[in-house]
Amino acid sequence: MLVLFANGSTCSYCGKSISGRYTTLNNKHYHNTCYENHIQLSCDYCDDKITGTYTETEGKNYHPACYRDHIQERCAQCGQLISGLYNIKDDKQYHEACFINYILPKCDICSLPIQDQYIEDFWGNMYHEKHTDALPDCDNCSRLICDSLTGGGYSINGKRYVCSVCEPTVVSDQSQIARSLRGVKTLLKKVGIQDLPRGIPITMVTDKDELIRLSGNRLGKIRGYTQYEAETIGEKTISEAYHIYILSDLHETVFDAVLAHELLHVYQIQNGYKLKSDVREGFCNLGSQLVYDHDGSDLARLQLRTMYESDDPDYGKGFRNMSSRLDQLGWEGILNNLPSFK
Repeated sequence: MLVLFANGSTCSYCGKSISGRYTTLNNKHYHNTCYENHIQLSCDYCDDKITGTYTETEGKNYHPACYRDHIQERCAQCGQLISGLYNIKDDKQYHEACFINYILPKCDICSLPIQDQYIEDFWGNMYHEKHTDALPDCDNCSRLICDSLTGGGYSINGKRYVCSVCEPTVVSDQSQIARSLRGVKTLLKKVGIQDLPRGIPITMVTDKDELIRLSGNRLGKIRGYTQYEAETIGEKTISEAYHIYILSDLHETVFDAVLAHELLHVYQIQNGYKLKSDVREGFCNLGSQLVYDHDGSDLARLQLRTMYESDDPDYGKGFRNMSSRLDQLGWEGILNNLPSFK
């Protein structure tokens, strides 16, 4: 903007000739009063006239000081002015360093900011994906075992692991089995499953490979197996014996669920049912579901979710089909129609 003396120009605002001093802006000439009243910019913050340099942003004009002190973005974390690149979260702006150090979630294992792929487990723990390759997970609750998440844990034969959160409630001694058996039989009796054989041996196995060898089942998730032997003469059974094997060091809720599953195998054998594998295992998993529903803990909910999400044709799909039938028929309908299920 320049202020000059008239040279015969006309005012670009009012169109009248200019005499005396006038103002020129962007090669246009104005009476000083026309310029001051209609052309000169005003600060959109303080409303005072702008002379000299100014800042324009989003169609508005500001004195440099007004823009700096009142309009320019400030970091929602440290309160300092933001210039250059910044991060936005929940409509708030942050310096990149402030965002990384204070706003990004921190890994619950190493405490460093999480900027790339991460895992959020069932328990709400968040951690870098890389930790899943470096740390074992608990055989019961699936937490990664480390000081920060579980306070450590222990290994069983270097193949299975139990975290310190689950350790106080694991079944690891034969003396604990009687309590479990009483509780599970009580639950099964309430839904109509009773008169199961007495005195069935229940043995805990520490090595999952041993359980696989006993059962012939190569599925990695196996936790229990029911062995049945019968001696017959002709078509007549003269003696029969059951033996249930269950992994040791399972959380008592998980142990009860596995035991319920195996007792429903006994129920099928006892009644002479010859069922397809998906019906057989799906029905047995209703026993596990019964235990988990009764327990109602977070661990029980995790185990139920795992069962419902399983892609195994017998233990997953078979269970979901049987669970749907249970919703429709109830336990009495399931037990009355079990031999006919296809």
